[in-house]
Amino acid sequence: MKPRLTRPPALVTFVEADYPESEKAAGRAAAVVLRIGIGADGTVTDVAVLESAGAAFDAAAVAAAKRFVFTPAEVDGKPAPIRIAYRYEFVLKPAAPTTGILTGVVRARPGGEPLAGVTVALDDGTSVVTDATGHFTFPDLTPGRRRVLLSRSDLKGLQTEEEIVAGEKLEATYEIEQAPVEDEGEHDDLEIVVVAPKLVKQTVSTKVEAAEGRRVAGTQGDVLKIVENLPGVARATAGSSQIVVWGAAPEDTRVYVDGLRVPLLYHFGGLRSVVHTDLVNSVELVPGGYGAAYGRGLGGLIVVETRDPPKDRLHGSVQVDVIDASAAVQGPAGAGWSFAVAARHSHLDSVLDAFTSKDFQEFFQIPHYYDAQARLRRELRPNEFVEILGLLSSDSVSRTVESSDPNGQKSETKDQRFQRVGLRYKRVLKDGSSAEVLPWIGWDHSDLTSRFGSVPTSLALDSNIFGLRATYSGKLGDAAVATVGLDLEGTNTTAVRSGSTSSPPREGDAHVFGQPPSDQINGDRWQSFIGSAAPFVQVDLGLFSDALHVVPGVRFDPLFVSVARRLPQDGNNPGVGAYSADLGVEPRVSLRYRLSKRATLKAAYGEYRQPPQPEDLSAVFGNPLLGVASGKHVLGGGEFALSPTIGVETTVFYTHSKGLAARNPLPSPLVAEALLDIGEGRSYGAQFLIRRNLANGFFGWVAYTLLRAERRDQPGTPFRLFDFDQTHVLTALAAYQLGKGFDVSARFRYATGYPRTPVIGSYFDARRDLYEPELGPKNSTRLPDFWQLDVRFAKRFNIGTTELETYLDVQNVTDRQNPEEIAYSPDYTQKRYIDGLPILPVIGARWGF
Repeated sequence: MKPRLTRPPALVTFVEADYPESEKAAGRAAAVVLRIGIGADGTVTDVAVLESAGAAFDAAAVAAAKRFVFTPAEVDGKPAPIRIAYRYEFVLKPAAPTTGILTGVVRARPGGEPLAGVTVALDDGTSVVTDATGHFTFPDLTPGRRRVLLSRSDLKGLQTEEEIVAGEKLEATYEIEQAPVEDEGEHDDLEIVVVAPKLVKQTVSTKVEAAEGRRVAGTQGDVLKIVENLPGVARATAGSSQIVVWGAAPEDTRVYVDGLRVPLLYHFGGLRSVVHTDLVNSVELVPGGYGAAYGRGLGGLIVVETRDPPKDRLHGSVQVDVIDASAAVQGPAGAGWSFAVAARHSHLDSVLDAFTSKDFQEFFQIPHYYDAQARLRRELRPNEFVEILGLLSSDSVSRTVESSDPNGQKSETKDQRFQRVGLRYKRVLKDGSSAEVLPWIGWDHSDLTSRFGSVPTSLALDSNIFGLRATYSGKLGDAAVATVGLDLEGTNTTAVRSGSTSSPPREGDAHVFGQPPSDQINGDRWQSFIGSAAPFVQVDLGLFSDALHVVPGVRFDPLFVSVARRLPQDGNNPGVGAYSADLGVEPRVSLRYRLSKRATLKAAYGEYRQPPQPEDLSAVFGNPLLGVASGKHVLGGGEFALSPTIGVETTVFYTHSKGLAARNPLPSPLVAEALLDIGEGRSYGAQFLIRRNLANGFFGWVAYTLLRAERRDQPGTPFRLFDFDQTHVLTALAAYQLGKGFDVSARFRYATGYPRTPVIGSYFDARRDLYEPELGPKNSTRLPDFWQLDVRFAKRFNIGTTELETYLDVQNVTDRQNPEEIAYSPDYTQKRYIDGLPILPVIGARWGF
């Protein structure tokens, strides 16, 4: 049996060749192809010139290559000597970097037919998969040498080196042999290159490319649902669209799509995101310690980047499964123009009855939703464009729980809609600096109407929102990059509320599921404006040959809050408004120190502020004079490369917030003081991520978070568990391309149950003719632990220049009964668990062209 190469060598010590001065002065560039012999210990044993570029270039390339160091190659799993072909390119660098484009086609050798499904990966972790015509594109690459790795399970792998030139598009053609490597341990087509590390802004973040996210089990191909699988994120309750990051309240985490702030990432029910997958390029979660460019939130940061509309031809897809149907089209629209549009509509209510129990549907409200996105771009010149962005989303859920007792009948309807329109201009200048301006406007509407027996509740919010993000980035010498900008945002809200003073319940309220709300009712209508125009500056300093990055920044955040009425309406007397202004300075700093090629240490500190929620500014139900909440993030950790494709990230963190809105502890609060900004919160813990990047058709990770999140509703009282606290959260997932168009993936999730307040007794309220619970210490018990296994099978068929993918995504494949809530009998003497999502097979198909 012939020896088989089981692991190719990887370059760990790169020595840049001296550019011959005579050739540089003449403006000449060249490429020298070398044959490098590598010993079993990874050292270079010999170097020979295969393709000469002249004596000067040859000598420089040979001298540099002799000093290379590799990880040993393995043949049949054991270290062994090997020879590789290495192409060293001498390219005159431009005077100043901007961005470039790498595009091309992958073909078979021999034959020349295009190869689809080949993973093309760069040395910074980004990757794309060739389409049905073998084409791929990497837009907006920073200039410099890049290592390009091409892989598919049934092909002979190829690594090559490319030089990305500012303002130019490099069109490459790669030919790969359709046979595994079995040539006595030699690999003559392996070409390797190293690129300088890119600047890093966030100290702790997890970024997932669309090519990875869409193949994860439990997401049904929705890239943005990958966020719930990332470290630092609590498991959401079944049917919830909330995202809880590092123990922060869901409304404390900010979500941006191409710079446009949106109120939610997922539709009601949490089954689908609000942006079509075909338009998503990547999603990044920064749980804390982010830089000065973002603010107005005490929690994490989620940044969604959409793809640039393609310029080569029309691309599109149609997808249908048991949850919803969607379509997307994008491509050129005339000289210099390109566009992208997508839309989606749910039909889950028509099929969910076949798979769920009545109890589950009483807890999980079946969502109805639709969304759409549009983008129209005009290229003004190379590296300069202007575009119009548009987003809209609509959600509604409704349920009714019948009861023979009129006091036990319940009904609830929720609606939420938002629209966003933005105009973005961006230009990358010849000196490498860039400028971007994004003014935008939007409209939000939310409506909650419920009735528990004879007690009604309604809350409606209508908001007009506008914003402006403007940034400029440029180099300050050779070792620093500065970013300055303005982040402006304003929200004008009209709110109407009536009904029970205790419904909907707030975080920390002592209540249990199904408990009737207070029959004390009231009503109010109010208007508020919350605005901020925050300038910021941030500098990325690369010190000690770029080994240490220090990123200090500061954000000046003046927050303005005005309300139309300071006190409740008094007959026909005109209301007297109130206005408050608060100027805050938010310093932030992060550090990253590269100990070696395989180890990097990191740390960050940041101060953050958040204005009050518009729904809390009622003179009847809240407090028009609520102040600004503030918080601090402290974190540290490290990143370690176990191999070229496997890495480990560890982070320990502590957050502290104060000035949170909480219910007034007095039994009879003063007028317009139902809420006070006296709450306090803290969270601390650690998160771990072991990740294998996409290579040879396989990727996956194991993410674990150990966390304790606590709240204090007034000064001097003990801290209690946060309503969304989860001590342990574990997610393990893997996806593999089996070849011939077959994909398989699996996901396992485990989480500690949410805290709950126990019922220790009950009493009969003769006035209301019902039982009321006697509650124990707040959040002193928990729901049982949660675990679930999901699997996904997919098969792709190439039909001409189009691709058809069919998939089966089975959630909770073991049909485990996971308790999601505790339900009590009317007299609170008996309890039972309401189980979450049962086994749910999602069958669907996606046709792309």
